[in-house]
Amino acid sequence: MLPNFLRRVAAARPSARAVRTVRALGTALFTVTLVTASIPTVASASTRVRIDNLVSGVVKDSAGAPLSNVQVVVSGANRSALTDERGRFTVRGLPPGTYHLDFVRIGYSSAHEVITVGASGADVQVAVTMRVATVRLSSVNVTATPTGSDPLNVTQATVQLAGKELQRALSTSIGQTLSKEPGMATRFNGPLASTPVIRGLTGERVLVLQDGERAGDLSAGAADHLNAVDPSSAERIEVIRGPASLLYGNNAIGGVVNVISSDIPTTVPGRATGYVLGQGESVTPGGVGSAGITIPLGSRFAVTARGGLRRFEEMRVGGGAVQPNTNGNTSQFALGGGAVGTGGTVGVVYRQMGFEYGLPHPDGDEGIRIDGIRRMAALQSTVNTGFAPIATLRVDGTSQWYSHNEIEPDGAIGTQFKLNTQTVNVTGRTQVGRMTGAVGVQGLFRQYSPTGEEAFVPASTNDNVAAFVFQELPLSVGASEAHSPRLQIGARMDRFSIATDPADEAERFGAAQSRTFNNLAASLGVSIPVSTDVSFTANTSRGFRAPAVEELYANGFHAAVGTYDEGNAALEPERSTAIEAGLRAQTPRTFAQLNSYYTRIDRYIVPTAVGQANIDGDAVPRVNFLQRDAAMYGLEGQVETKLAHQFVGGVMGDYVRATIRGTDDNLPYIPAGRVGASLRYDNGRISAGGDLRRVFAQTQVSGDDLDVTTDAYTLLDLSASWLFTVKGSQVHSVTLRADNALDAQYRDATSRIKSFAYNPGRNVSVVYKLLF
Repeated sequence: MLPNFLRRVAAARPSARAVRTVRALGTALFTVTLVTASIPTVASASTRVRIDNLVSGVVKDSAGAPLSNVQVVVSGANRSALTDERGRFTVRGLPPGTYHLDFVRIGYSSAHEVITVGASGADVQVAVTMRVATVRLSSVNVTATPTGSDPLNVTQATVQLAGKELQRALSTSIGQTLSKEPGMATRFNGPLASTPVIRGLTGERVLVLQDGERAGDLSAGAADHLNAVDPSSAERIEVIRGPASLLYGNNAIGGVVNVISSDIPTTVPGRATGYVLGQGESVTPGGVGSAGITIPLGSRFAVTARGGLRRFEEMRVGGGAVQPNTNGNTSQFALGGGAVGTGGTVGVVYRQMGFEYGLPHPDGDEGIRIDGIRRMAALQSTVNTGFAPIATLRVDGTSQWYSHNEIEPDGAIGTQFKLNTQTVNVTGRTQVGRMTGAVGVQGLFRQYSPTGEEAFVPASTNDNVAAFVFQELPLSVGASEAHSPRLQIGARMDRFSIATDPADEAERFGAAQSRTFNNLAASLGVSIPVSTDVSFTANTSRGFRAPAVEELYANGFHAAVGTYDEGNAALEPERSTAIEAGLRAQTPRTFAQLNSYYTRIDRYIVPTAVGQANIDGDAVPRVNFLQRDAAMYGLEGQVETKLAHQFVGGVMGDYVRATIRGTDDNLPYIPAGRVGASLRYDNGRISAGGDLRRVFAQTQVSGDDLDVTTDAYTLLDLSASWLFTVKGSQVHSVTLRADNALDAQYRDATSRIKSFAYNPGRNVSVVYKLLF
């Protein structure tokens, strides 16, 4: 029944008028939430519930001292709070239901509590004890599931970076920051143009979010474009390793990265809170400074402000040589505000990030420079409906304006890119009997217009409308939640359309063209507790990815990359079928996550160098977009455990194999296998140690001119950190790092410039952060 309904939703061909109607509906819904958040909820007598409850509590350490600056995340409800100097927190207006509370503070192991808010509206009190962290532990991953399940119940492999782990990894880009994690790598094209790779997939197959919303930039379309989200703004970074098409649709068959900045307050703190961060680096001489603050305005309103600057010089590679044209800078700020009432929450934010950076080039200083800006206005709201089966309705939307210029070595602008993006999402949190979940509709609208003599794709628009359902059911009647096997099931229907508008470029790009793609995605997952602290998980899913405009209609020289790209208008959507199994363990002394996976991607789109083109007398690779049936399989794992005398040891490893099915051909730019080990002294306040990673040679390459083989190499990273508290509520942390301490000269298999440039050399970095 439901799949038929989803198919009917997708079959409705959206005209321009319909698209305008959807956008107007989004605006109307936003207005409704502004009103709803401040008035009592009304429901029928049979389903009316009270929502004027108060969830409050106190967080202390193992010695009984209150802990300030503990972030309290109410998963599945889009809410969070911060403890005050007495360790106290409050969350108002949660509708009846079961909620997972996650408690996170730098230097402490995350804590997890499950609460039930009753229909009577009675207040809920929570007392939490947090222990000094020496072993890395997972907390609730809000990106992986709309229900906010216990970490042991999530059926997909996940990654979280926060606190000390984030400071030990913080770099100039999201890709570099995540690259040490199992299953992760980076598509390297200089310090800023370095985007995440998940299990060998990147670009249009990995979706990057900020606070749960798509980052409306062009990083997916080309290796020379950056993720316009600075990692210094992150409170934490969450990753889904593996297909996530069910919740996020197109561009997520490889996984999702969510940079959580919390720029919209969803609770009102009792005092002004904020942070100050600074980092200096030697491998790209320079650094970043940023700060943010949240200020309460009475008992129902709060405002936030955040800003930062980054400056760096040209990158040093192993041995000390300088890679020309790799310097750059970014600037960013955000202004937001939120209101909290018995009817729900509503908040708005405006973000802006400017950037300017160079791209490495085989001829040194002859490289392109990119100068651009991303602006974004967003609204997020949660409405308490008073209707028990769908107790909350989340309505959010964004409007984004992105542009950048590609500047030639002589200072002339070769190409200008503009991308406007609008999103509208409506999600209902459901509970019927023992089954919890979410249903929703989503809309994504993009207008893309490259201009200039070297524009290699036509202007285009694409519209994506979708409906999805996700449900989670405990399989044991009467069993406690922690010990019950759980089934997660979902379905999603997408309609994706793309249309070109070549305007004055019809001679090169031909007449206007359009394509429409429909897809039904589905997933099925199960988690089975092996013991209180260990769970086995498995899932299977079907997903899709529609071809991008560059893959369909490109016809020109891409100066920033140095290739002549020719699109293929006959391309069909990629369709993935994935199977994954994992084992997850989490105790106060040990953290372990082991996963294996197999993914088939039918009609995988492969950019392939098929010869050479003559550009102003120079021969450059000619790239076509071909489709082949691909298979990818691999293993990844990480174990960290507390040893004797406050020492912590760990091991990690990952391996992925990616081929064209039925042949000996390989997919391009696949990470090499690697193994690693770590050892550090850690008493919760002071830590010092290092990790050693051996990366194997990658000889299984696609064979085109750009995807060359890479040699094996070894990287040693050292770090030391000091965490201390001043005046009860000021938390200071200082981290000193020596990344690639042996100054190895190496080329990474996923680097887009590996044919002529090395990856970064030794980096001495200092990171300081103050929470107040």
